[in-house]
Amino acid sequence: MIEIGSYRLPNSVALAPMAGVTDLPFRRLCSEFGAGLVVSEMISSNPRLRKSPKTQWRSQHDSEIAPRSIQIAGSEPLQMAAAARYNVQHGAQIIDINMGCPARQVTRGLSGSALMRDLDHALTLIEATVAASSVPVTLKMRLGWDHDSINAPELARRAEDAGIQL
Repeated sequence: MIEIGSYRLPNSVALAPMAGVTDLPFRRLCSEFGAGLVVSEMISSNPRLRKSPKTQWRSQHDSEIAPRSIQIAGSEPLQMAAAARYNVQHGAQIIDINMGCPARQVTRGLSGSALMRDLDHALTLIEATVAASSVPVTLKMRLGWDHDSINAPELARRAEDAGIQL
């Protein structure tokens, strides 16, 4: 059985957050078909984008799906902390940090999987998010930035020490 903070998942089936895929209707379906955890599409930590139609659509919650896990992405610790607080105030029960997205528009801003290139900086984002969040924080990551830099085990250990729950 998987536990994330005080949440006990009914099974180990998790729907990974995927841009353009894991919108609210899809999350509802996956939850109805038995997924133990469903996670929102990635939401930018940039406060200027909070009121955009795309962010508003991605931020929609369903009170019947619990726990409500919202994924945030960014490269600035203060913005990540603020995004965590904002999303908790708007119904998130788990905050998920994105360090897995390989899309060029994400990685060129030093977000997503680009953070796997600098574990010290990645850890500052993790620490800021965990410190700011009143709910459990999880982390989605890749094995590493590329085949020559597999560093997920080190990041996982450091992230767990910093308070990451899964």
